[in-house]
Amino acid sequence: MAISQRSSAILGILSIVLCLGCLADQRNTESENKELVRQLYAAIDVQDYGEIESLLTEDFNLMYVGMPEPLSRGMTLDLIRGFYSAFPDYTHTIEELVAEDNLVAAKFSYNATHQGDFEGIPPTGNEVRYAGAQIIRIVDGKIDECWALEDNLGLMMQLGMQLAPSTQ
Repeated sequence: MAISQRSSAILGILSIVLCLGCLADQRNTESENKELVRQLYAAIDVQDYGEIESLLTEDFNLMYVGMPEPLSRGMTLDLIRGFYSAFPDYTHTIEELVAEDNLVAAKFSYNATHQGDFEGIPPTGNEVRYAGAQIIRIVDGKIDECWALEDNLGLMMQLGMQLAPSTQ
């Protein structure tokens, strides 16, 4: 019976060690995933489209609030280019990153100066600041999917959009 108890104790200790190793691996992966997100937004801020493309899977999809269909990798790059033509000094400030398994949640603040046409609005010279959040899925060390929620109403109001009550 003493051998059986000793064997059980050894198996228990081995299980704990293996479990701790798995947790350490998960923390490393989560740290790597957060770093990948930081790399992506650093590349976006300097408009390094080759780097951006290299960080996204070929099947990347952007689900952007207000868009009826996901945007592909190519469409996402076009969206970024278009935005930077209107806001050439656009920057992302990562306020917080939280990772679990292959997901990273990011809280952002965005800063820019409106210097080109945007959604039919001629350049105003207005400095804008607004917030957003994204949930990013990582597959095999690349960003595969992003769900973006941004305060687009706040952005448009800073560009002079007026809200009017309905007359109906």
